[in-house]
Amino acid sequence: MAISENWAYALDPGIRMWFETQRTALAATSMIPLLFNRTTSTKHVEYDVGIGGMNDFPVYNGTINYDDVDQMFRKTYTHVEYVKGFKVERRLVDDDQYNIIENRTKGFAIAAVRTQEKAAASVFNNAMNVLYPGADAVALCSATHDYSPVNGSHVSNLGATALSYDNVVTARAAMRAFVDDRGELISVNPRMLLVPPELEATANEVINTYRGPNSQQPGTANYEANLLQDRGMSYVMWDYLTDSNRWFLLDMDLTKLYLNWFDRVALELAIDPTGGFDLEARWRGYMRYSYGWSDFRWIYGSEPS
Repeated sequence: MAISENWAYALDPGIRMWFETQRTALAATSMIPLLFNRTTSTKHVEYDVGIGGMNDFPVYNGTINYDDVDQMFRKTYTHVEYVKGFKVERRLVDDDQYNIIENRTKGFAIAAVRTQEKAAASVFNNAMNVLYPGADAVALCSATHDYSPVNGSHVSNLGATALSYDNVVTARAAMRAFVDDRGELISVNPRMLLVPPELEATANEVINTYRGPNSQQPGTANYEANLLQDRGMSYVMWDYLTDSNRWFLLDMDLTKLYLNWFDRVALELAIDPTGGFDLEARWRGYMRYSYGWSDFRWIYGSEPS
């Protein structure tokens, strides 16, 4: 590269290419698209208001019965700005140190994507923490969720057992019994087991053994079918889950309905015109987003005591 007063702008296309290449590679392994309903936003804040259930259809007697639907809890998503910069010294260009510049740029992309991934994982890392309540004023996984704002009856999506085949079957049964604000079943179908790295081997055993009659139950001489496998359950491990013992059971259809991520401004890279272009050039990354959950019925979490 010919060094001139415009060297920073001449370097900019390469910086963007390295940044985007690394960002795209990391995006392919992100858990956000898998777990969250990820959409864009054009507003300062987003709101999600739950809608209550309806009664069964009555026998027609000549009059149509019009049901009144109750409003559930209202969730507010306030977008937050995230920004960080990095710089490239002119001497790196003078000395043809493009490997350093490339690595620094890719490291910047890694930091940006990691920031988002840790934010998304915080929903689960704080799932049992009363200091991070949802719209119903309790933690995501709690024994005291209200059925609705006007129905004080409680329902629990919180367990305290270690990860095992029998305990997942029990948790699945508890989720299948979830009801709406009128006490009606809502056909929850948990099909995903979410675990930290420390429980990956156990999750694999829970899902992929007990395959009778041609496979043996580990540690016994019995043959037994795997209900979880028969019902299409799978598991996924997430490096950013910080508790080595917690595990979660998810209904992926409801997860996509109630676990939200709003990109107000997608991750962008721009050159900073305030930099001292004679000796260094500066780039800044910027993103603005919000995330969270609007209802608890998509998840069951267990925190062994």
